[in-house]
Amino acid sequence: MRWIGAASVLASVTWSALAVGAGAQTTSRRQEVARPAGWDAGTHAETVRPDYQRLFGTDTVHELRIVIAAEQFRVMQEDLRALTPSIPGLRGVGPGPLAGPGAAGAFGPGGRNGGFEQIAAFAEGVAAACSEKTADASCSVNGVDGKCTQLGPGPVLCLPAAVRDLMAEARGRGVGPGRGFAPGRGGALSMIARDPIYVPVTVQHDGREWTHVGMRYKGNSSLMMAGIGGNGKIPFRLDFDRYEDEFPEIRNQRFYGFQKLTFSSNFGDDSQIRELFVTEVFRDRGVPAPRAAFYRVFVDVGAGPEYWGLYTMIEDPADGAMLDAQFGGSSGNLYKPDGPGANWTEFAAEGFPKKTNEKQADFTDVETAIAALHAQPGPGSSAWRAGLEARFDVDLFLRWLAVNSAVQNWDAYGAMAHNYYLYGDPGQKGRLRWIPWDNNLALGAGFGGRGGFLPGAPPPGAAANGQNPPVPFQMPPMFGGGDDILHTRAGAQWPLISRLMADDVYGARYREHLAHALEGLLAPNAAVARMRQLHALIFDSVVGDRGELPGHTTISSRESFERSIDGPNGLLEIIERRHEAIRKALLARTN
Repeated sequence: MRWIGAASVLASVTWSALAVGAGAQTTSRRQEVARPAGWDAGTHAETVRPDYQRLFGTDTVHELRIVIAAEQFRVMQEDLRALTPSIPGLRGVGPGPLAGPGAAGAFGPGGRNGGFEQIAAFAEGVAAACSEKTADASCSVNGVDGKCTQLGPGPVLCLPAAVRDLMAEARGRGVGPGRGFAPGRGGALSMIARDPIYVPVTVQHDGREWTHVGMRYKGNSSLMMAGIGGNGKIPFRLDFDRYEDEFPEIRNQRFYGFQKLTFSSNFGDDSQIRELFVTEVFRDRGVPAPRAAFYRVFVDVGAGPEYWGLYTMIEDPADGAMLDAQFGGSSGNLYKPDGPGANWTEFAAEGFPKKTNEKQADFTDVETAIAALHAQPGPGSSAWRAGLEARFDVDLFLRWLAVNSAVQNWDAYGAMAHNYYLYGDPGQKGRLRWIPWDNNLALGAGFGGRGGFLPGAPPPGAAANGQNPPVPFQMPPMFGGGDDILHTRAGAQWPLISRLMADDVYGARYREHLAHALEGLLAPNAAVARMRQLHALIFDSVVGDRGELPGHTTISSRESFERSIDGPNGLLEIIERRHEAIRKALLARTN
């Protein structure tokens, strides 16, 4: 691909705008607007039909290049450091390799030496230090004092004061959309107190250039651990017309018809294919889900382009393209629940931030759906089912729950009150419909690997070297860590599951969907064929001659990546075990 210089020469174009005066007739005026050089109505304009074939083809690894002015990158890094705690025992915070030519970085010279080994030792220590203690007990790891803290599913962890303070700040800011952990009110665990800031960047693709594009880091645990550990492979978002008010020449700028796109770093996934594969499984089983594709991302922050690694690009439901393509329209209310009430125990507007129609402070659709869920006489009543189904697509939720259970995606509703969207579908008179989000921790993944938050297995050679084995991450029972496949023990904290499962009609329908989830793309032969295909496709971009660099990767090791499909406890074994467990649960229910 040709590398285009960051500088832009402006080309003049004209367009019309309407000037409307109060009490006066509407008049029109001509206004000269300078569009950036290379602006093409077929690739940059708002009227372009979203080009899924070009951007989301899964038979190739795409490439994207980003230019960030040195000063803007400095601001991004300072903001990242403000969002992530500085922990004694780990050298530095933020992506060391990107601090500039010759920078010391977070882990050794240039951030390229020993990063994963150091953070692995720390991650193992935070679990081991509290393995025989209860929450709030004093602890120490690598000479750093802390408190044993229960974060939800998984072991009690020894968290330094810096981390606990950060989480306390997040809880304190939980009154805002999507932030904080509110026990008893359905809040999700948030390790970041607020969203990172946006900066303007230049995006280059296939010989074309988009200027003044908004870019910011994204993520929760993935962002926190990248900041703490100095990993330069950080998830991020792009918004192509975020700066249109400051730069009117890019007004209504689109990227082949898309306004917003997200880039996952595949954190916690040694295979690097979980996010993309699971979205395919959802759609194959009839659950609307965002499209995804693999991208090699290069970033120039002033010293030339640097390979940030292989990312999975995912369409953002808030963009509207997905809503048009899979729901037939994008005019309805779109919510991304995260905060008080996001587990549907109650309605709280702050827990249901809008991603469309933001200026309309009307949450009637969500409020009435939650009320219908909790209405009396409740499960077992046809009147209750009719009232709920009038406001919420129950069958789609049950279908999602079945597929989500089959793929063991624990970082979702039922374990964490986040990672889903709700859409008031105009084609169904505003009835709420469920959209899954964020699937990198599906198929048996934890915050695993030496680059992750919690180790899932000891690093190679640990036992031989006399190291204490790490405490493995324990997934919640309903999504793979136990036998509650039929969700009989979901509890009142997850009423969308527990109340539906308490109803015989919905319980039976869920079991039908669960059996159906084991077919199609998730059938063992089809699944392993597709996974091997995807794995071979990205091999060179991860560990091959054009592979990721130390300090810019989210795999534990080359060996872990190579064995992630067919090796011990690889994806093939995980899927086979899941099939067996689900069939056993369904058979036991019928006997």
